[in-house]
Amino acid sequence: MKGVAIGIAGIEKSFGSFRALDTIELSVKAGEFVSLLGASGCGKTTLLRIIAGLERPSGGRILIDGRDVTPDAPEKRPTSLVFQRGALFPHMSVRENVGYSLKLRRWPRQRIADQVDRMLSLVRLDGFGDRDPGQLSGGQVQRVALARALAFEPGVLLLDEPLSALDLKLRQEMQLELRSLQKALGSTFVFVTHDQTEALVMSDRIAIMNGGRLVQCGTPQEIYRRPSSVFVADFIGQANLLAGEVRGPAPGGVRFRLKNGMEVSARAARQHAAGTAATLSVRPESMDILNGGEENRNAQSADPGNSLSGIVREAVFLGPRMRVLVDLGGGVQLWAERREEEGQGLSPGAQVIVHWPVSAGLVLSEGETS
Repeated sequence: MKGVAIGIAGIEKSFGSFRALDTIELSVKAGEFVSLLGASGCGKTTLLRIIAGLERPSGGRILIDGRDVTPDAPEKRPTSLVFQRGALFPHMSVRENVGYSLKLRRWPRQRIADQVDRMLSLVRLDGFGDRDPGQLSGGQVQRVALARALAFEPGVLLLDEPLSALDLKLRQEMQLELRSLQKALGSTFVFVTHDQTEALVMSDRIAIMNGGRLVQCGTPQEIYRRPSSVFVADFIGQANLLAGEVRGPAPGGVRFRLKNGMEVSARAARQHAAGTAATLSVRPESMDILNGGEENRNAQSADPGNSLSGIVREAVFLGPRMRVLVDLGGGVQLWAERREEEGQGLSPGAQVIVHWPVSAGLVLSEGETS
């Protein structure tokens, strides 16, 4: 079993009367890719800067490979930091940028040259060593920044939204390249992002932050399929969040009444007493949309899932999928999806049946909101 590379033990941070971090507890395993995910101002960059030693915590400790580094200056820590924009030295060549930290550490000249060549090859920039930063594209600048950060072989690489300034296509390409690079090196990466898709694509685990607190940490699959709170369900992906109350137990979960009186069955994050106010979370892609004829009703009669009748209010083309807004009456609407080629007859005004299995819905009580 891999050991713990980073131990974040009760970290707190206040700026005057503002509490930026509230008792953060998190362990990152050696060789793991962990993303700190949250909206602007949630504390994720502050936490990263504390790990790097650029900020001092108001309380708690940072341990790296079991050693308390809380009092250590940044240069005394086995970490390296990549910023949002590559922050290359404009007066240095690519080769000089990559070798800068090695020169500071007084590596022999030939060893520096060999390591720089190795790093440039690793980030697929062979032959770019003599170029100036101004001659590089945005993606190339970020690759050089990565090569520079990795050159002295730090135990931990910290990345502060390094891809956010890139256009969508390049960002998606760099996500896969960065993930592949991390796996090839076996290094420990802590990656800050506000982009949920980016976190889902790249991470071994995602630590979701809100208001200076760590509200859930788990694998991408756990975070997406089993959110611990209404906040997480709403923040990760698209989810219908339907208010109502728990009516009692049901096979596979609980019975849940929507505010329009319709009842469905769903999984529950924990036990709920009858009458508890709660929120039902269900993903649009988990649903089937059927034309509202008797044939479809009969086809669903043997299915133990949920089938609700409604009227199409809006249909949105998403390429391979159609996303459809269905009005269930009584002020309850939800989004469902269907393959685009099956989207005939889903124009506004059409009567449809929305169907989803019990396991696709998750009931979260109001006490679990963040």
